[in-house]
Amino acid sequence: MTDQQPDGWAAVPHVDTLRGTQEAPVPAGVPTPARRRRPVRRGALVGIVAGGVAVVVLAVTGVVGYVSQSASHAADRPVRAFLDDLTAGRVDDALDAAGIDHDDQDVLLTDAAYAKASGRVTGYRIAATRTDGDTATVRAYLRQGGRDVAATFTLDREGTDWGVFPVWALEAPELGEVELSVRGPAGTPVEVAGQRIATSEDGTARLSALPGTYAVAVDGGKWFTAEGASAQVSGFGVTGSAPVAMTTTLTSAGEQAAQQAVDRWVDGCIASTDAAPAGCSFYAYGEDPEYAYSNQKWTLEQRPRVTVGGWLSRGWAVSTTTFGRATFTADISGPGGVGTASAGPMNVNASGYVSGFTDEGATFESAIGNGASDTGS
Repeated sequence: MTDQQPDGWAAVPHVDTLRGTQEAPVPAGVPTPARRRRPVRRGALVGIVAGGVAVVVLAVTGVVGYVSQSASHAADRPVRAFLDDLTAGRVDDALDAAGIDHDDQDVLLTDAAYAKASGRVTGYRIAATRTDGDTATVRAYLRQGGRDVAATFTLDREGTDWGVFPVWALEAPELGEVELSVRGPAGTPVEVAGQRIATSEDGTARLSALPGTYAVAVDGGKWFTAEGASAQVSGFGVTGSAPVAMTTTLTSAGEQAAQQAVDRWVDGCIASTDAAPAGCSFYAYGEDPEYAYSNQKWTLEQRPRVTVGGWLSRGWAVSTTTFGRATFTADISGPGGVGTASAGPMNVNASGYVSGFTDEGATFESAIGNGASDTGS
């Protein structure tokens, strides 16, 4: 007998595919097979991981950005920018960064002048920063001439960036000064770090200067000179360098010109036809008003000898070591007839001072007027 399935049986769905059907219970003692979990699709997993990473990246980026902006807006940043330019010799940039006013008269506040200074600022370190409301104070040490020089800078808050980060502006630091005093003629040319200036009427000069040591030299041409010196400016916020005092002395050409100036002065007095030459150290007196005088003449019998010393308040001192001698003669006519009158010989004192020089030579001024101190006048 052959087993046959009824027609259409094969089309009956399997019980597992029927809704509402349940698998038969597992008999006791029979192990239950592990239930497999549906695997998460790879695309979904990548999306979840990527989303988590994005959140982390955004957080890290935000932290890094905040830290970076905080550092770039720190109160010491303008100070660093100023000192970076200064140590690199970019004087114009440094002055602009610090808001330091200057003009053409500030001959030492240039790249060229600062390049010739020694003992410049070659480095620095920030020691401390203190913020008090809208004001900040930055203490630094400048490396200058092989030693550390303390400096303090003040900054003001000028607002904020993005309403969060403070914007600080550096107050212009007080510059030091090169102070000069030249014992010599007013307007004496002086070179400071290669820059030429002229002293004032009282022989002084004051120049704003950045930290450094500046060579100073008097330029008296061929007439006079002075020993070279240097002015040291330490850091900022100081009143000035130790005053540099320079005393001029005549060169051999200057001494010769001084002697020639004295000789011209004596010759000018001798050339006068007055009994009392104006501005001279000798004169004749005792004229008789009843007589007429003519052919009045001075004759120099001996020229005075002088020495030229150091600078006094009005010039290089000229001292008479040996008086000159001069006589005065004149023709006279009057009630007693005609004749010749004479006076002397009398001293010619050439003491005075040389007040300066021109291209033509020295300028001599007598310290004795009309023979007031002469013996034998």
